[in-house]
Amino acid sequence: MPEPLGPIEAAPSLDLLGPQGPEIFQLFTRPFLLIHRASELYTARICLLLLQDLGWEDRLRAGTTLDQLCLGLPDQVRKPLAWMLPFLAYEGLLTRTGEVYLLDGQPDLDLAGIRTLMEAEAPGHAVNFDLLDGVRARIRPYFIEGKAGEGLLFDLTLFPLWLSYFRNENLCYYPNNLLALLALRERLPDGAQVLELGAGAGSFAQLVARQGAEQGWLTRIGDYRFTDVAPTFLRRAQRELRAAAPGLPLSFQALDLNRPLGDQGIEPASLDAIVGINVLHVAQDLEATLNDLRSRLKPSGRLVVGECLKPTLDRPLYLEFFFNFIKSFTEVTLDPRWRPRHGFLTPEAWDEALRHAGFARIVHTPPPRPLMDRHPNFTVGAITASA
Repeated sequence: MPEPLGPIEAAPSLDLLGPQGPEIFQLFTRPFLLIHRASELYTARICLLLLQDLGWEDRLRAGTTLDQLCLGLPDQVRKPLAWMLPFLAYEGLLTRTGEVYLLDGQPDLDLAGIRTLMEAEAPGHAVNFDLLDGVRARIRPYFIEGKAGEGLLFDLTLFPLWLSYFRNENLCYYPNNLLALLALRERLPDGAQVLELGAGAGSFAQLVARQGAEQGWLTRIGDYRFTDVAPTFLRRAQRELRAAAPGLPLSFQALDLNRPLGDQGIEPASLDAIVGINVLHVAQDLEATLNDLRSRLKPSGRLVVGECLKPTLDRPLYLEFFFNFIKSFTEVTLDPRWRPRHGFLTPEAWDEALRHAGFARIVHTPPPRPLMDRHPNFTVGAITASA
């Protein structure tokens, strides 16, 4: 494997991937393995470059703590810095001794080399790096002036990049959609009433339309309700999605998962499936939201959760870099049983939260253990739970 990226994790053996292993195994191409490692390494270098942009290189070279870095800064900077410092230590760009982080020597911070390599190995993925560069270029007011991260990360310049990121051609995002689709298509009744939470750019609906038609189960869906809290995503879907997802019986609705669903017109026991791709981890009160979702499902209905998953609670995932600047990701109700801190959860935490909310027959696609123990860089999965 190319030396600039360091060691690349091998693909897992088929026996670790569960009943749908042959379809999941097709993900593990050379470009897939390389782009994930390249994105992780690029994120780490962007983090350290950002700290240098903020004028903190001398402090890091002298050795500093999280508390010392936060002195005199807006309170909001603590959460992203509390993630960035351990992540940089995990990637070997800082040395950690107790609570002290030290920058030593001249770490390799080359970005152009990663871009050049990946353009040759996995062309069409420059947007992953463009987003990271964009965050670095725009996020300084978050640290210095206390400006909100949402406005800086989702301005008119970066929004088209987000749309390009959340597409099925992006090997960093496609696994989220594929695994959730494999879970959703099982046991769909004829005339199924399906609701997608936080449907965003619409890439999951497009995948449902395409693979459902190819595999012969699309006609089992009676209504596919596309929902999102963001008016921009909703308007875009109403304008473009019918052409992009032919044959999918679409309806559209503004929906906020942090408000009671009954107040928004979702009737009790009315849905055969509710699906959410990387959305439920931002539920402000996960316990209340899961209880509400279960009450909207028919007795035979299922919740399908597609999520980034942490092998262990202390393992930083590079995708968390973006979201630690966003209040909906960081300002959530914590619970020591399943959500001891904000961010992505472990598979076991999801199991505990779902069981507590009254869900049964919880199934993971693929089974997370021992897969994540042997392949800790495989950090995505789908979870199905019955009402």
